[in-house]
Amino acid sequence: MRKLLFLILIFALTTTGLAAGPILTTNIDTIDLGIVPQNTEFSRDIVLRSTGDKPVTISEVNTFCPCIEFPLENMVIPPGDSTIVHLRFKASTYVGQKEWRLHIYSNAESKVVRIRLMAFIVADIRMHKPIYVFPYFVNASQYGGVTLREFPFNVINKSDEYVPLKLIYADEKYYTLDFPAFISPNDSAFGKVTINENDIDKEFDTYITFEFIDNKSEKHLYSIPIKRKIFTPIK
Repeated sequence: MRKLLFLILIFALTTTGLAAGPILTTNIDTIDLGIVPQNTEFSRDIVLRSTGDKPVTISEVNTFCPCIEFPLENMVIPPGDSTIVHLRFKASTYVGQKEWRLHIYSNAESKVVRIRLMAFIVADIRMHKPIYVFPYFVNASQYGGVTLREFPFNVINKSDEYVPLKLIYADEKYYTLDFPAFISPNDSAFGKVTINENDIDKEFDTYITFEFIDNKSEKHLYSIPIKRKIFTPIK
């Protein structure tokens, strides 16, 4: 009898866990780009998951800023399923520390799922200390019949101190990344994006974020956009 009651209790707990109704979750709730130049664009795939036992119906998305695009097409997500949305952010002519909170409204238990986006936008990145990146974004595009796979960039140190670097985020789906571990005083360090041989014909836009430590031992983030478009020659 006691064993039967135990089994009934386990079954009740299990079915209670499953009967959760519609639940919406994301793979990330905060995007901190750190330091970025004006007018640069950043894109990131956001995964929306239906983790309950009933379909999630998304009724509205509010980005609260034209600088953020969130083109959601699949408005109903069945239980156990997910959809990927390509979030796009343009730094435009904003200056200084900025923060936005994108709201996703649905019939899920939480009603609103929020994604926080932050950036410290700099008008002239060449004036930023102690470091800046040149070129400001990695243009990995292909023009005409010339196929290039390697796209270098410099991280420039304008200070008299060594600056340690640490890679925080990189979506290396279509490329491999060489990234320096530090920059010597008043010097530059080279990084490189190399397109995978099997992905030469693919277009993508993404970014990398790294952390650096200044001469006050304070940590900062810095992001570099990466974009690849294939321009077919006009015949």
